[in-house]
Amino acid sequence: MSPGMRQGEKVYADLKEAVLSGRHAPDTELSIAAIAEDIGATGSPVRDGLHRLFGEGLLQMGPHRGFRVPSWSADALRDCYTWHGHLVRMAIKTIGPKALREPVAPEGWLTDYSTPDRIVATAERMFLTLANRSPSNELVAAVANAGERLRTIRLVETGRWSDCGDELVSANVLARFEPGSRLLEALWNYHRRRIRAANMLSEALKSRLKG
Repeated sequence: MSPGMRQGEKVYADLKEAVLSGRHAPDTELSIAAIAEDIGATGSPVRDGLHRLFGEGLLQMGPHRGFRVPSWSADALRDCYTWHGHLVRMAIKTIGPKALREPVAPEGWLTDYSTPDRIVATAERMFLTLANRSPSNELVAAVANAGERLRTIRLVETGRWSDCGDELVSANVLARFEPGSRLLEALWNYHRRRIRAANMLSEALKSRLKG
């Protein structure tokens, strides 16, 4: 990899981390010049990185052909939770009929519930582990992308609900030891809870960022 490509990948990774960590408030317009100056890069890799994030659905087009951080309206949040839930259930079902009768992921996944960030990371690992049981690479990529888009709001969940870690503990036990049908039911409850709370979570995100 050439030095220019390495710099481009680093700039892209830094930009993605800034967006996913909630460093920029929703609806914030991103200035290529300001970002380039802040990270000590030229405008080209910054522009390329922002275009990649736009392609991944992590940014939206702003006025004057610029980019802005998406805002989570309640409707958009419900839509993304519903989409994520459908993807995960589809991934499990594509394993085949045995997935409903046998444990889906007997080996489980790495868990850490010690901080909000680690709870969110554990949730992402859980869903990716389940998606990877599917033979479809497209489903795996779609689950990963939807999970990244939900990362900021999942941090809000941990501040509003004290049992987010407990939900993941239960899912881990079901995935390792119980028939997949029970895991599917638990995951449906997981997503339904969030779909129903979309208004509250959307407002909580706005309040968190204002604070």
